[in-house]
Amino acid sequence: MISDVDCTRLAMPSGSEEPKRDPELKRKAWLAVFLGSALFWAVIALLIWKFWG
Repeated sequence: MISDVDCTRLAMPSGSEEPKRDPELKRKAWLAVFLGSALFWAVIALLIWKFWG
C-alpha cells in the first residue's frame, strides 16, 4: 500500500524536477481534440438537416 508520504511526493514533485512534455504528443493531443470536436458538430449538423430537411 502507498503511504501518505509517497502520495504527497507523487502529487507534488519537488521543485528541482521539471515535468518533461513532448511537443509532438501535445500537438497530436490538440489535433485529436480538434478532430473530435469537428466530427461531433458534423454529426449534429447532419441530424438537424435530416429532421428539418
